[in-house]
Amino acid sequence: MEQYKKLSSHGSINIPVAMRRDLGLEPKDPMIVSTNGEGDIILKPYVPRCMYCGRQDQVHKVFGRYVCAGCAKKVCEALEKMNGGEANG
Repeated sequence: MEQYKKLSSHGSINIPVAMRRDLGLEPKDPMIVSTNGEGDIILKPYVPRCMYCGRQDQVHKVFGRYVCAGCAKKVCEALEKMNGGEANG
């Protein structure tokens, strides 16, 4: 699907409703904007990744950072070792 759109005075482009619906995009969804070096602008939905391993599944936001369940468990285990096995609470 291709449509002609004008750039607004603020540099914005509206994505047509039909395209948003087809792609499953919702209002306020975060997006990544990039270029490919050939003059093309690439727009993709942002998918959070674990800050430690880069996984995209089972990712949760913890203190403003994304961490997967596996890495969160490893961090908790490391903290327990540092604290001599005592629970920190």
